[in-house]
Amino acid sequence: MSNPGVIELFGFRFANNSGTHSFRVEDNIGEAIHIHFDDIRLDLTVKEFHKLVDDTLEAITANVDVKGFDAGKCDPLFLFEVAQCLPWLREVKTEYMPVKDIIVDTLDNNGKRVYRNIKHSRVVKALHGDHAENDKHRQQNLIGLNNRQRLFRIFNSIKENGYPFKDEHILLFNEQNIVRDGQHKAAVIYVLSPDAVIPIQRWIFQNNLFSVSNPVYSSD
Repeated sequence: MSNPGVIELFGFRFANNSGTHSFRVEDNIGEAIHIHFDDIRLDLTVKEFHKLVDDTLEAITANVDVKGFDAGKCDPLFLFEVAQCLPWLREVKTEYMPVKDIIVDTLDNNGKRVYRNIKHSRVVKALHGDHAENDKHRQQNLIGLNNRQRLFRIFNSIKENGYPFKDEHILLFNEQNIVRDGQHKAAVIYVLSPDAVIPIQRWIFQNNLFSVSNPVYSSD
């Protein structure tokens, strides 16, 4: 049967010494999963695609070879974004901290990025009914859902399943308390239980690489 449509699940372009290249993954509805790299196309069944994903995550985990690191427990898009940092990862620590001490990136009145306490998070504001900043925030995961739908899906998941669900933790880098992945989780926990003390993961990089440089903090 012919497929009724194609959904691009993921795609990007990049350049190296051999030129400019493209990579994309398509869901050919009613047919298969296609992986395209330039003019090469790999046809997979859904089962084969999931097996390839699982094998790839296992290979990444084995190659990083840092105790406590598990690529399979990372958000896939976050993992893609930090992939180039992983050769410098030296330690993964799980520790407990008050959720109210977590810091997030927000926008000031001039639209400039500043760092504030979680209670000023765009996500916390949205959970309290002020969706303006969160609605404008560009997000790539959970394809097919808008920002409000993403937020309430995570909210309902934490209410029903608790945190950390499937051992997926809020992530911080080095000794900074700035959340690098998991702002939605942190905001939901803060709204549900502002005095909660929760487990988080710190990824410690060689020479404190990949910390936020000269962050501008704001208390208002």
